[in-house]
Amino acid sequence: MFIEPEILKELPHFEMFFNRIGFKRIDGSVFGLLVLAQKPLTSEEIEETLNLSQSAVSLSLKTLANFGAIETKDIRENSKARVHTAREDSLSIVASVFRKREEEYIDDFKLMALRVLEKSEANQIFPSQDRKKRMQSIISTCEIAESVMNFVITIAQNKSRENHEQYAAQYEAIVKKLPKALDLIASASGPLAEMTISLKENLTGRIKNNFKGLL
Repeated sequence: MFIEPEILKELPHFEMFFNRIGFKRIDGSVFGLLVLAQKPLTSEEIEETLNLSQSAVSLSLKTLANFGAIETKDIRENSKARVHTAREDSLSIVASVFRKREEEYIDDFKLMALRVLEKSEANQIFPSQDRKKRMQSIISTCEIAESVMNFVITIAQNKSRENHEQYAAQYEAIVKKLPKALDLIASASGPLAEMTISLKENLTGRIKNNFKGLL
């Protein structure tokens, strides 16, 4: 037995979480099984445990691999048999999702707001200050999201460097202090656009200094 029945009952939570962030429930089920299993699993073991078809499992494994959520290895050299396992570093998975999915969505939305703002400013017949403010707010919000995503991505990249042990202590300190830092930013007064610019400049500077400002 590679997974206890009482542990297997937790799979719906993985399905629900993955579904809420834009994946299929089956992706959450396959990933959850690999996370909870006590050993790497073959495709056949995944199919049998989850009662899924070979094609469904194969497609889900490709999706998870594309986002860096799992690793696949040959059972032995010169063998077609392979086993799959969930990656231990969940931060790298989040960073990968940000890079491949969320960045594109946010960038598209930001570009839309920029186009509308440009056309609004050029429209002398029907000027709309309220619409300009709304577009500026969307742009600023997208920039905040971009800053947070870039921050997570940079942490993940640094964490995967060769000096992993040296960076581990910094990583733990950042994780503990980041929520408080974001709370402080959220409660700050002042125009949203100015706050966004300040956030971007501070994050960029601290990242370049190897996060010394956060430690």
